[in-house]
Amino acid sequence: MYHPRFKGDHYGMGLRFGGLLKKNGIALFGMTELDEVQRGYGMASENIVRKFFPGACEEMRGLADGLGVSYETFSAWLLCISVCLEVQGCSMIACKREGRVVFGRNNDLPPVFRKMSSSALYAPSGGYAFIANSSAFVGAEDGINEKGLAAGMTYVWGSELKAGINSMFFVRYILERCATVAEGLKALEEIPMGGAYHLILADRGDMAHVECSPQKMRVHRGEVAVATNHFVSEEMAPCEETKDLYQSYARYKTASDAVGDGSRAVTVDNVRGILGGKRGFMCQYEKALAFDTVWSSVYDPANRKVYRAEGNPSRCRYREDVRFEKICAF
Repeated sequence: MYHPRFKGDHYGMGLRFGGLLKKNGIALFGMTELDEVQRGYGMASENIVRKFFPGACEEMRGLADGLGVSYETFSAWLLCISVCLEVQGCSMIACKREGRVVFGRNNDLPPVFRKMSSSALYAPSGGYAFIANSSAFVGAEDGINEKGLAAGMTYVWGSELKAGINSMFFVRYILERCATVAEGLKALEEIPMGGAYHLILADRGDMAHVECSPQKMRVHRGEVAVATNHFVSEEMAPCEETKDLYQSYARYKTASDAVGDGSRAVTVDNVRGILGGKRGFMCQYEKALAFDTVWSSVYDPANRKVYRAEGNPSRCRYREDVRFEKICAF
């Protein structure tokens, strides 16, 4: 993974990142292959992002200029990711006990995405500083901000395509703009959603699991949350099409059985063990599938600890990301 640092206005951060990507010859998989539906969806979603999160549009423009590509095509491509472009796996676990929360997430994608994945440290003008892990740009699959709010997403194959902010851009928005779980939930109620997905939010003493779609959303509160790539509540079932993406049910059962009522799960080591496949199938994909866990993250907001395995956690060690301890000074 790349480990860039960005500070300042959104356009400037994007321009610098675009220049780095161009210098290193990073390929933009599928950007020029959008069909008419995808391009139309992406362009309509850009209008919504511009209304609710204009800094993200400025950052996309900076990236496009740095890469030397069309902003319209580039932004449409980014806003299709995790909605109507590629299919993702991914698993999330969050547990709370006696006011302490631990949150973990595997990011599962074709191995080719290892070459373009990054764990970036951002300090945007007018927003919170944060660490964002991403297989694309601007958006993020998971991360944590200086206030101790962590967020992550998993993909669901939605039954309806409607313009809105996709899961990766919502994670980025929450990290940059929200200080608590409550603030993140308020943003989800106010901003149109593009695509179907799960979000888990966790701060120093609170957590929430949200099933999201353009039609509706369902907020789960409790001591344990597990999300893979299918909706878990009956009311959300009509909002998805394909339900068992990359053994989603098996991963969900492994995690659910392992955390139980949460009494055994609220330690970093236990969550790392579950994500690493020590309690059953989670990341042990067959090589022939050409699909793997590209990274795995575990967050302990109360103790300001972040751990990441930059590869499949059944084979790679988790290492503490010490940047988080210094994030307020960045």
